[in-house]
Parts: sequence; structure tokens; C-alpha cells
Amino acid sequence: MKKLLLIIIVIGIAYLLMPVSVSGTLYVVTNSANVVPMPITQIKVYPLKEFKKALFDKQSYANKECMGLPDKNEVELAYLNGGPNRDNAKKNYELIVSCETATLLKDIKFPADKTILTDKDGKFDFTRSRLDSVVLVAESKRQVGLGTEEYLWLRVVPRDGILSQKIEINNKNLVQDIDVRTIQL
Repeated sequence: MKKLLLIIIVIGIAYLLMPVSVSGTLYVVTNSANVVPMPITQIKVYPLKEFKKALFDKQSYANKECMGLPDKNEVELAYLNGGPNRDNAKKNYELIVSCETATLLKDIKFPADKTILTDKDGKFDFTRSRLDSVVLVAESKRQVGLGTEEYLWLRVVPRDGILSQKIEINNKNLVQDIDVRTIQL
């Protein structure tokens, strides 16, 4: 009986210490419903608990410093027109940019646990601890006609999966166009 209990405990501990293999694909769906994989894109892997704290700090900053800002286009126009309000317009523009979601998330100051790279088909894989959830943060650009589209994705990978997990990072995980204060993990 004691041997059986010991075997069960050893198997349980081994299971808890065995990492989970996570594989996935990073892509965007265009307005014409085409799926475009995002090749050679860097994905940073953060522990969920620490990332939540850093995100809360950024949300608190946004609540204090980013309320009631003027419209970015109006500030740009005031700066380009010159005149006596040019210096004030420049300061307002810098504050507006510092309050953008992409700027705030890129400014998170603790190191990622891992940094992975998608392959030519937008596929990636890594291993994570079975005991912790993680957050994936990816950033990329792509040329569309004469312009450039910029993307910033945020995806939580929960503590699911027996031996492996399959995930997708796509338009549902884009955060660059939403207010940082509305992001919930």
C-alpha cells in the first residue's frame, strides 16, 4: 500500500513538472476574408501574474495622465500650421503618443521569459510550465499597397492541456486600436 501511494505521488509530481508543448499560428484576416500568415514575427512570452501587474500599472498611468486629451489629428494640424501654439501642440502630441495602447504595452519593463519567432508560415511553438498561464505579446508590420499596417497582439495561454496545446493568434487578439484601460486578462 505504501509503495502504491509512493508511486502515485511520484507520478503526480512528474506530471506537474513535465512542461506543456504549445504550438500555434499567427495570422491576420483581411477585409476580403483572406488569411495572411505573419512570417518571421517575434513573440514575447510573459508570466501571466507579472504581466497583469505591469498592465495594471500602465492602466493606472492612463487613468491619471491620459484623460481628456485633445484629438491627435487636431494636434498634428496645429503643429504643422505653426504659430504661437506650436510648442504646446508638440507637447500634447508627445503625451497623446505616450498614452497610446501600443506605446504603453511596448514600454512594459520586465524581461520576457522567452522570445520566439514565427516561421515563414506564421507557425510557432514553445514549452511552458504546467503550473502557470502565460501571455504572448507579438508585434508586426506589413505592406499593403502604398501603406503599412501595424499590428499588436495580446493572447493569454491558460493552464490547459495535458501534454500539448494548440492556439491561434489573429484579429480577435489585436489590441493596438483599443484603449489600454479596457484590456482584461
